[in-house]
Amino acid sequence: MAEQVLAAVQIGPEQTELREFALPDIAADAALLKVEAAGVCGSDVGGYKRMGRGPRILGHENVGFIARAGDAFARRWGVKEGDRVAIEEYLPCGHCDLCLRGEFRHCAATDMHSNPGALRYGNTPVDTPPALWGGYSQYLYMPPATVLHRMPVHVAPEQAAMALPLGNGIQWGVVEAQAGPGRSLVVLGPGQQGLGCVLGAKAAGADLVILVGLQRDARRLEVGRALGADVTVVADEEDVRARVAEVTGGRGVDAAVDTSSAPSSEMVPLMIEVVKRKEGRIVVQSIGGTVPDFPLERLARKYITLKAARGHSYQSVELAIQRIASGKYALDLMCTHTFGLDGVDMAIRSTGGTGKPGAIHVTVRP
Repeated sequence: MAEQVLAAVQIGPEQTELREFALPDIAADAALLKVEAAGVCGSDVGGYKRMGRGPRILGHENVGFIARAGDAFARRWGVKEGDRVAIEEYLPCGHCDLCLRGEFRHCAATDMHSNPGALRYGNTPVDTPPALWGGYSQYLYMPPATVLHRMPVHVAPEQAAMALPLGNGIQWGVVEAQAGPGRSLVVLGPGQQGLGCVLGAKAAGADLVILVGLQRDARRLEVGRALGADVTVVADEEDVRARVAEVTGGRGVDAAVDTSSAPSSEMVPLMIEVVKRKEGRIVVQSIGGTVPDFPLERLARKYITLKAARGHSYQSVELAIQRIASGKYALDLMCTHTFGLDGVDMAIRSTGGTGKPGAIHVTVRP
C-alpha cells in the first residue's frame, strides 16, 4: 500500500475535514515537498467563504524541504533532496512571452481569473492528480512548472512562511509605488501585506512612510512602527487627508498603496487626494466594487499613475527572503499564531478576525 499523506481539505464554504491521500510517484521532472510551514493569506479568508473550485487543499505561502526530486527537476533548479525552499503559488507554462520575461504571475496557465482550468497552489481541486496542490498538507506535489526559492535554514519556520506576503509588500511598495530615497509613501491598511509595504519601503530607503489603520488596529500600528513606519494615522479618529497634509507640510506624498479591505469607492479618491500635486503613484490591491463618478479628470490633472497590485515578481520574493534572513527586522512581532492541520479552520478564521484575537500572520505547521 502506498504511503498516506494527511491534508486539511476544504469541502464547502467555511468547512474543512482531514483526509488522507496516496503519496504520489515522482517523475524525472517533478518533486515532492515535505511541508514545514504554510502561511495563511488574506485571500484564503475570502476563498474559504466562497469555496470556488473544490474540494481543494488551501495554502499557498509554503516552505519546506525537498523530500524527493527527479533528476531533471534537481538539475533545472540546482537543488537536491533535503534542501529547504519556499514555493511560489504560481504554476506557469514556462514558455510564453510573459514567463520568458520572468512575469510568471501573469501567465494564463496559472491565472485563475481568466482561465477556469488554471493550476495554482491553494486553488486547484483535489480531483486534479495527484491532489496535493495546497500547503495545508504534510506533502506538496511540485510539477515541472514549480517556481521555487532557496530558504536559509536558520530562519524560523513562521518567518520563512512570510516570503510571499513580504514579497507582495516589496512589489507594491517599492517596485510599483517606487518607494526609495527622497520619496514618501502612504500605506492604507496595517495587515500583513501593508506591513510588508512598510518594511520594504523603509529597507529601500524611503524618507517617509505613513501607515493608516483603524482604532481596532492599535497593535498592528504598533508593529508597523517597529518595522519602520515614521507616522501612524488612526482613520476613524482623525482625518487622513489633514494628517498627511500636516506631516508633509501641505505637499502630500509621492505614492499611496491600498492594502485594506475597504471599498474602492472610498480608497481611490482618498489616495488621489493624499498624493502630491504632480506625478504621484497609486497602487490598488483590492479590485472589488466600483468607484461611481471616478475622478478621472482629477487623476489626469495631477498626472497620477494608477497601478493594480497583482502578486509579486520573482525578484521581489528574493528580496523578501534576504530581508527575512538578515535578522534586522522585528518580524517575530508579525508571527502571532500557529496551528496544526486539525486547526486549519481556526487558522483561517483567526486571519479573518473571527477566530483567535490579535492575528497578523498566522501559520499552519503540518
